[in-house]
Order: sequence, then structure tokens, then C-alpha cells
Amino acid sequence: MRPMDDNVKLLENYSVLAEIYDDVMSDVDYETWTDYIDEIILTHNPETHDVLELACGTGTMALSLEELDCYNITATDASSHMIRIARQKGDEVESAVHFQTMNFLNLNFDRKFDVVFMVFDSINYLHNPSDIIDLHNEVKQVLKPGGIFIYDFTTPRNSRKAIRFLNNEQKKINEFYRYRRNSSYNPKKRIHTNQFYIEKTDQSGGSVVETYHEEHQQKIYTLSEIETLVSKTDFKILERYDGFELKPAHSKSLRITMVLQ
Repeated sequence: MRPMDDNVKLLENYSVLAEIYDDVMSDVDYETWTDYIDEIILTHNPETHDVLELACGTGTMALSLEELDCYNITATDASSHMIRIARQKGDEVESAVHFQTMNFLNLNFDRKFDVVFMVFDSINYLHNPSDIIDLHNEVKQVLKPGGIFIYDFTTPRNSRKAIRFLNNEQKKINEFYRYRRNSSYNPKKRIHTNQFYIEKTDQSGGSVVETYHEEHQQKIYTLSEIETLVSKTDFKILERYDGFELKPAHSKSLRITMVLQ
């Protein structure tokens, strides 16, 4: 792919990337992840009916969870581009999931939920501790009494390992799109940066029509930091799970799933 130049358009995150997001994430085992969230729900709030997913992306998790035929699901994302794709996917399978564009720092519902969850380290996109506390406060307002809040985050160890296979990743999606990802981690600031350079080609697949650039930065937290922030909210920690197992998180955990009430 061509190096970035003045003709590259710097875009709002998850705009053009939304068009190819499912292909970029094709190696993610969403079914296993869905089963894991379902297992957590059954363990900690087995009478759950109404579920809210935050930062749902293109809706893959919500649609997969719906296949279990156990929940009434609402799914939100701040990106209207991602929600547009999610609705298209929902329409194709005649889904009853209610997809809605909404920022999780400003939740606006006239109903409450048994479970609120968000996956794939979405909380790492919040760089300010005050925003993480605000998120918890927003979720509290839409949870039923006894409801639970589930989310995961990635650790510094995960970022150090991930850049080995994410950096310089290149892939041709179809006859219209191809991309390159540059991935880097600043251990001092604990910022993980993924830069996507997306090329749109003509119908022949040869000539580049436009090149786009999206930069995604995540703040990487330790378990103790997240625990401290939770202690400043009205939530209590039920469990801290390691990866995709119902086992306690530890110092070598790459991804930690928090279960709060």
C-alpha cells in the first residue's frame, strides 16, 4: 500500500472502517465469546430477560446472543456507521434486536435492564478515569435492582504481545477494499495505537480511488487501577475473570472480565 500522503483522508473512527470491520475481525470467535457472556449471566443473574449491550459495533455479539432464544436484547453504539451495518445484518436474519445509536456516557432509556455488558475492551477507549466513573454511573441508572454490569479490558501484557502480530497487518477484503494496520504500544504512557490505512479501489481492483486513515487509541489499565475506579462508584465487584474462563484473573491475564453488581 502507498505511504500516507496529503491525499489520505483522516476520518472519524469507525466510518469507512465500519464497511470492512467484520472482515478485519474475522478471526474473532464470537460464538465462544457469546457462550462465555451467557455463562456469566447464568452464573450471576440466572433470571435475566432484558439485556443491553454497549459499544455493540456491527452487532455480531447481539445477534449471536439472540440465537440462544433467552433474552430480549437492545444494542447500542456511538457510531451511526456501525449501527447502520448492524441493522442491515439484523434485517437479513429477521432479528428482533433493537439497535440504536447512543453514546454510553449518555444513556437515555425509559426502561431498565437485568444485564448491561460491553466486550472487546471497549472501556479501554476511555482515557480519563473520570469517564470510567461516569460510565459506571450511567449504567447504574439503567440497571434493575440486583442487575449486573459485565465488561472486559486488556492489560499491558496483552498490548506487549499483540503488537507482534497486529503491526503491519495487511489484507485485501474484496474487489473494493484493502487495508494496512500499524500497531504500536507506548509502555510509559500505556497507550496502544492502531492506525488503519484503508484503500478503496475501482471495480477492476487495480486503481486506488481513495485512501482513508483512522487512528484508534486505547488507554491500557491494570486490574488494580480498575478496582480502584470501581471502588469510587456504587458498584461492588462480584468476580474478576481471566480471559474466557470462570477462573480468577491474575498477574499474567491478558484480558480481564469484570462482573459488577
